[in-house]
Amino acid sequence: MRRGSDHDRARNRLRLGIGLFVLALAAPSLWLVHTAYDQMKWESFRQQQLAAEGLTERIDQTLAALARAEDRRPIEDYDFLAPPADPAGTYRRRSPLSEWPPGPTIPGLLGWFQVAADGTLSSPLVPEAGSSPAAHGIDPADLAQRQARVQQIQGILVGNRLVERDAQARASESDSPEPVPAPAAAAPEPERSVSMLDEAPNRLSQSAFEGLAANERLASKSAADKGQTLGRVDDLKLDLELAERGRRQEVAAEAGAPQPAAVNLFASTIEPCEVGRLDSGHLLLFRTVWRGGERLIQGALIEQTPFLEQLIGVPLTSTALARTTHLIVAYRGAVLAGFRAESPEDDYAGRATRLVSTGPSPLTGALLYRARMAEPFGGLELIFSVSRLPAPAGAAVIGWLAATLALVLLVGGWLLYRLGVRQLDLIRQQQDFVSAVSHELKTPLTSIRMYAEMLRAGFASEERKSTYYRFIHEESERLSRLIANVLQLARIGRDALVLEPRVMPIGELMAQVVERVASQVERAGFRLELSGEDSAAELLVDPDAFVQILINLVDNALKFAAGAETRVIRLSVETLGNGRLRVSVRDFGPGIPRDQRRRVFQLFQRGDMAKRQAIPGTGIGLALVERLMRAMGGRVEVISAEPGAEFRLEFPLARSAERAQDLLGTGAGSSR
Repeated sequence: MRRGSDHDRARNRLRLGIGLFVLALAAPSLWLVHTAYDQMKWESFRQQQLAAEGLTERIDQTLAALARAEDRRPIEDYDFLAPPADPAGTYRRRSPLSEWPPGPTIPGLLGWFQVAADGTLSSPLVPEAGSSPAAHGIDPADLAQRQARVQQIQGILVGNRLVERDAQARASESDSPEPVPAPAAAAPEPERSVSMLDEAPNRLSQSAFEGLAANERLASKSAADKGQTLGRVDDLKLDLELAERGRRQEVAAEAGAPQPAAVNLFASTIEPCEVGRLDSGHLLLFRTVWRGGERLIQGALIEQTPFLEQLIGVPLTSTALARTTHLIVAYRGAVLAGFRAESPEDDYAGRATRLVSTGPSPLTGALLYRARMAEPFGGLELIFSVSRLPAPAGAAVIGWLAATLALVLLVGGWLLYRLGVRQLDLIRQQQDFVSAVSHELKTPLTSIRMYAEMLRAGFASEERKSTYYRFIHEESERLSRLIANVLQLARIGRDALVLEPRVMPIGELMAQVVERVASQVERAGFRLELSGEDSAAELLVDPDAFVQILINLVDNALKFAAGAETRVIRLSVETLGNGRLRVSVRDFGPGIPRDQRRRVFQLFQRGDMAKRQAIPGTGIGLALVERLMRAMGGRVEVISAEPGAEFRLEFPLARSAERAQDLLGTGAGSSR
């Protein structure tokens, strides 16, 4: 019991040692892998940041080019008829802004307009008062569509308190050369409160445009409170440190950036364009001009959604950022729109820009990049957040290396544990072997010594002396067999086994076996049966090794079949048809379980029955049989004989001496 406990403690110490060893290797390895992944993650983050900077710069350049184009636009383009290209000419050409439908110069454009000092609104889409639309190639249906668009622009400006309703009524009455019924497709004018309608005329003429930019922050907050935007930027889950750092950089950049100056064209002055956002959600691109001492407000009314989709969403989808980042478009702190990152399952080729107009903001990841556009679009702000970082180029290699390292550590730890367990089992088996050999040596030596002392003291009568001599002889034979097995095993273990194979008849070999085991079988109370087909068959074997193999098998059968009802040990010889000869040793004992038949030939291996019944033995007899058979070119197997077990030895047959001489003589004759 104590030996088993020591063995269990040794196994536990082995597990603990190997576990600590694997952990000692795994901990720094995991740290290295984590550090490499972390470094690659931040490199990927920086690459995404550079891509966001590049995209922001492209969008900013597009918006700046659009603003420059409007700054360079002549004042007269906002009239239906522009001055002639030749100053000496009298023919007035149509303004390029009078095209219908409006061209794609500005995405989402509803139309251009002009507000006079008295609040009168006009548009280059319809002819001035006194001119015939037909003379300019405008049919009634075309005119109706143009007037409907002008009424839509008028309604939006009136609804946002930029133009007075009564001034527009006067303008409509004076500008219409002939009464044209309003088409059904005209957009309804937004409702206004009673207090707004009762205000004094001209209160909101051009002065409303002056206060538009100043009241934008308040208007944006009011629009957010009314649910006309997607919320405030301050309510988003952003990295405040990075956001503040980016804001300081933007303020510094804006302070150092040159401001656009007004363009003085002799009698005309064109101030830089400004951008405002109306409570209705529309964008307004307008400028103040002076012509002949008269102040005019000229601008374009733009729908917000198509404008943002075309100038921001489309460039976004052309980059890899569309799959990895969310983009928020804000205007002076109010969130206007959000572009979600496409999922990997989406069809990249056929997908359209998805503008988020309802629901929670998609900006819930880490802040990637934040920047404001240049003036006059300085109120627009782009905020990029990380949806998922793309896998860096070396991530797969790091992953495979980490997996390989983990596999090596696990397999190596398991192999070390198995090797250690085998060594512990071998040590235990060797200890058991030493104990068994000591016991096996002690028993015959004790018997020999006892009978020898009795003979020397003269206690034995003449009749019993022969019995004592026989006992001494048998015990010495048993001792010799044990010593021979140990010596033979030692030679095999150090590769010093030397066999001297000779051609011998199987009958002679079996006779030597019977002579050596007969007394042992008889003393154990068994009967030895010998059967064979051809005792003249010859084998090329080492006689001593052959006899030792059979003695070990007979000795094993006597020990394990001691309690059998049929006390017979059967030796049989059978010639096989494949040039081999089989020698079988069978007993009628309990047999060997199927799951233990392969293990009985392992060194120091003893079956469960031997351990339970304390059957004496060293565990080397069958292992020695298997090694000697392999050394002589044969093989051994054990089968169930019902009842009992049968060990089968197969040897290759040797050529007879006569046939060898005939072949030698034939060869000699042919040589002559």
